Amino acid sequence: MKVPESWLREFIDLDWDTEKIAEKLTFSGTSVEDIVEPFNLSGEILTAKVLEAKVHPETEKLLICKVSTGSRDYTVITADKTVKEGDYVILALEGATLNDGVRIQPREFKGIVSEGMLCSLEELGLEEKSENVYRFPEPVELGMNVIEKFGLRDHVFDLEITPNRPDCLSVLGVARELSALSGRPLKKPSPKVSFVDDEIDFEVFINDVDGCPRYSARIMKGVEVKDSPLWMKARLVASGMRSLNNIIDATNYIMLELGHPVHAFDLNRLKNKKIVVKSAEGGERVLLLDEKEYELKGGEILITDGENILALGGIMGGMNSGVYNDTKNLVLEVAYFNPVRIRKTSKTLGIVTESSYRFERGVDPNDVEFVSLRLAELIQKLSGGVVLNKFWDVYPRRIEKKRVFLRKEKIKSVLGMRVQGANEILERLEFEVKDEGERYEVTVPTFRPDVEREIDLIEEIGRVFGYEKIPSQVVSVPALNIGWNERQLFRKEISQFMKAMGFDEIISFSFVDSEQMQKWPIVAKEPVRLSNPISSEMDVMRTSLFYSLIQVLSGNFKRQNRNLKLFEIGKVYFKEKEEYRETEMLSAMTCGMENPYDYTDKRKVSFYTIKGVLDELFQKLGISVDFKEAILPGLFPTRTAKILFEIEELGIVGMVDPKLLDEYDVNEEVYFFEINLDLLWRISKGKPFYKPTPKFPSIRRDVSFLLPKGFKSIEVVNLFRKMGGTLVEEVGVFDVYEGKGVPTGMISVTFYVVFRHPERTLTDEEVNQMFEKMVEEAEKKLGIKRRF
Repeated sequence: MKVPESWLREFIDLDWDTEKIAEKLTFSGTSVEDIVEPFNLSGEILTAKVLEAKVHPETEKLLICKVSTGSRDYTVITADKTVKEGDYVILALEGATLNDGVRIQPREFKGIVSEGMLCSLEELGLEEKSENVYRFPEPVELGMNVIEKFGLRDHVFDLEITPNRPDCLSVLGVARELSALSGRPLKKPSPKVSFVDDEIDFEVFINDVDGCPRYSARIMKGVEVKDSPLWMKARLVASGMRSLNNIIDATNYIMLELGHPVHAFDLNRLKNKKIVVKSAEGGERVLLLDEKEYELKGGEILITDGENILALGGIMGGMNSGVYNDTKNLVLEVAYFNPVRIRKTSKTLGIVTESSYRFERGVDPNDVEFVSLRLAELIQKLSGGVVLNKFWDVYPRRIEKKRVFLRKEKIKSVLGMRVQGANEILERLEFEVKDEGERYEVTVPTFRPDVEREIDLIEEIGRVFGYEKIPSQVVSVPALNIGWNERQLFRKEISQFMKAMGFDEIISFSFVDSEQMQKWPIVAKEPVRLSNPISSEMDVMRTSLFYSLIQVLSGNFKRQNRNLKLFEIGKVYFKEKEEYRETEMLSAMTCGMENPYDYTDKRKVSFYTIKGVLDELFQKLGISVDFKEAILPGLFPTRTAKILFEIEELGIVGMVDPKLLDEYDVNEEVYFFEINLDLLWRISKGKPFYKPTPKFPSIRRDVSFLLPKGFKSIEVVNLFRKMGGTLVEEVGVFDVYEGKGVPTGMISVTFYVVFRHPERTLTDEEVNQMFEKMVEEAEKKLGIKRRF
């Protein structure tokens, strides 16, 4: 929130400079993020009067103007042909700097020197685009310094207001904080309005009391819609808002000043001359002031005239009931809306406004009449008109002030010291305090919905008194637990294992792109969609860590970091049987060189690289798994497998499809695995079983088979293990060859078998007999041929 310093000083007299105000606010909990000067103006920029305006003798596109500042006349050339004699304008003289950085210098136009420049609001930083030179609507004193007179050399505090402090979303609220911090009195406005007794057929009804506990209306007649004065434009722009016209600007000004959003309707555009507040049924369509049409979902708070929708309560007005140049009579709305309902509507329809931002945090339901009077006073000052004496105020569900008891000893117990004047601190914050001896009875104002308990009051005392004034003490607190639990230690052990294997850990967002997930559904899970995503590329919760890892890998790859070993431990989310579920997973992804720091090692990562990591992990945890060939979208066929523990699917491993990699600008082979960490934790046996060193020697035999391409080597491995029984200690692939001497479409694979007897030494003869039977059985049963 942006708060001009000059506006603050209208509510409190302070002898603090700008920096000290910022320091005091920050230390009390209202963080000042920055102090800015919104207008980049300097030099002589003065009010002036056009004494004469005539066409340049050399071109009809320019006017030669004689302009007076009261003390001297100047010759100024302008391209604005609408400037005429008698106009009161703003003149920038030699040496002045405009908001866009342009420095004014005398300049010759076809033989005539212009001694200055007539300024538009764009040059002053008060409009994004101006068509004409700015002219004051009424005569002004000549020679006034425009920068000083209209607040164009102001400091603006950029504040970060926490969601629990809606009272600080106004100039008055921030001034109240400064009053409490400084001890200086707060100067609240005292509205002075001229009323007339005039009867009018007008009514207010609330049919949705839950959505709108209070609604008030005040009627003004005979207003004139016109441009706002320069001082108001400057103040609104400095606060981050643009000027539209004097009526709309007045409503915005009051919202910024008092923190209570208000709205003005054109009375003549209300068909039935009444206000009916009701809840949307769903399916209604409404055109709002942002010129967009919205279809309502049901439950939104509607302001209607009984038939037509006038506004979306607490969020935005409708196009058909707004203030236009021909508006003469107004209905001024000041209401209190249910914060929960406003937030729901804002999120559902995707509309965030200054009004909804305040209402969803909670405004004061009991300042409605005061705000209405202040609004009427300001509009009357800016546009004339009369205010009807009758005030329509419907308040069916009154919101009372809370009472909280505050023990004096509790203040000392929590803050560690006695705070003198604790009751005065609360009173400066506009709490009502009654001293009852050992405790205070505190009545909490309704603009402070965040204060509900005794500890909240102590926090208020502490932050205003100044936590920096409280002596520091070493606090001794007994440990309530023994540290990390077993699941946390398991997760840490897995993380350390992956790092020991050369992988770098990443932490990524859980939000991913639904289009990529639909195109490459690595896992067949229904994703959880976000109702209000922060971007179209982050609109669903991830069903696999794959989508996060590939984004990180791609980002590194584009930056020439192409030897990558990445892993992440994180949650995935999905819907199953109409229920939302989340599972913790371990995923890894790798590409590039196997060992980039060893120039003698020319190997690139392969399927067996990442499978070897898994084998090492499962061995460490004492788990036996099976790898079953699988076809999965996004992974390459014949190099993809599901990891099974008994009949449960533990995870997947495979090579990423090159077509998918093309979309991420990666032209290396990439390998990936994902393990269900919840299941892994459940089946983990902790430490592997100890096996004593064998007492008897082993005997190894090798055999090479000619296998057709695509043949599953695991079939040979499983057959050898089954036939060898307990005497076979280990079976595996020793070598793969294709080339000279190997028929087309075939591949030579060499298998090894290690034999060992636990109680005696095996002889070559019995091993040879057993091995020959295994080879013959493989040729017969699997239809393969021994090469040598």
